[in-house]
Amino acid sequence: MIGYLSRNVWILFVALAGLSWGTYVPLIFYGGSELGGKPSSRLLAILCVGIAYFLIGVLYPLIYLLRLPKPQQPEWTSTGLLFSGLAGVAGAVGAICVVFATQAAIKAAKGDPTAYKVFIAPLIFGLAPVINTLVSIFWHPKKGHALHFGFAAPHWLLWIGILSVGLGAGLVLYSKELAETAGKGSGAAVTLSTAVAEGFTGENPWLLYVALAGLAWGTYVPIIFYGGSELGGKPSSRLLAILCVGVAYFICAIVLPGLVLAQTPTENQPKWDSVPGLIFSGLAGAAGAIGAICVIFATKSAIDSAKAEGRPPATYKLFIAPLIFGLAPVINTLVSTVWHPKVGSPLLFEIKTPHPLLWAGIVAVGLGAALVLYSKELGEAAATPRRQ
Repeated sequence: MIGYLSRNVWILFVALAGLSWGTYVPLIFYGGSELGGKPSSRLLAILCVGIAYFLIGVLYPLIYLLRLPKPQQPEWTSTGLLFSGLAGVAGAVGAICVVFATQAAIKAAKGDPTAYKVFIAPLIFGLAPVINTLVSIFWHPKKGHALHFGFAAPHWLLWIGILSVGLGAGLVLYSKELAETAGKGSGAAVTLSTAVAEGFTGENPWLLYVALAGLAWGTYVPIIFYGGSELGGKPSSRLLAILCVGVAYFICAIVLPGLVLAQTPTENQPKWDSVPGLIFSGLAGAAGAIGAICVIFATKSAIDSAKAEGRPPATYKLFIAPLIFGLAPVINTLVSTVWHPKVGSPLLFEIKTPHPLLWAGIVAVGLGAALVLYSKELGEAAATPRRQ
């Protein structure tokens, strides 16, 4: 068993990435609620996420890179730095949209503030891989050629995956309506179409923020992949890419929120003295940063493992993204099913069984995300067999 894990350590990184991203939403959901219900509370939650990213994604890579001898330094190309930074902006925007989605969901669910929590992550992790694959179908950058576009016919599994994601998302939202109907009577719950419309255009458009988060995180992967390739293929190139992402988080999630909070009147300030709020919001940022780093290390480890076994380099790389995007919403749902913290009481655990259709939706979303990403990898492997 130990020998197997040592040869396939990429599986451990995949599990850690899925665990990190799967716990991100419930952590930031509770952390934000502890910081108060004011608009500035969202900014403070974003600030905590940014600080965690700064510590993990800026300080450590920077210290390591400064100590490297020149032959081991990455290629500090302007294009690589630019696109790696843009990937960080996409990641930061996605994280910010998750914070806004959770706060809007709390306000939208007037009776139970946690009513929509369990639905946020499955919808985001279902949408992100679809966006990722659609972008990859049309955008084919090469080193030195960032703006290289063309249409690459996708593998037929892509369309099955998209249908599965759509079906799963519908089941996730419909399970909410059925749960409300069972709990309040047939006349009390709004229809699915009304709930979706209000989620996008209502007073608290939590679904709009969910869609924006999925869009941002869906474009993150192809952008960071190209940015990293422009920085060279050395091990230090991964750290430089992480550093660029961390700098983008520093600007988007520390500098900008910090400036706004500094100008916010005292009566509108969030609860700066809420230790649980600061801790759990920071833990959410650490979870997001660790997940992103684990994806990078999983990819490199999977390629090295395949080469060591005499297999094509992409043999195991094909399964990384499908496994992560399938695992994360399942972990999120399991955590949200047993962990029900309230303001002032973080350690409240109780098993609350959701509607059976929610599980069916989670499985459909995870399966669809896996098929979407796997079809992308199959298409790329078929198009470039000799380079694999």
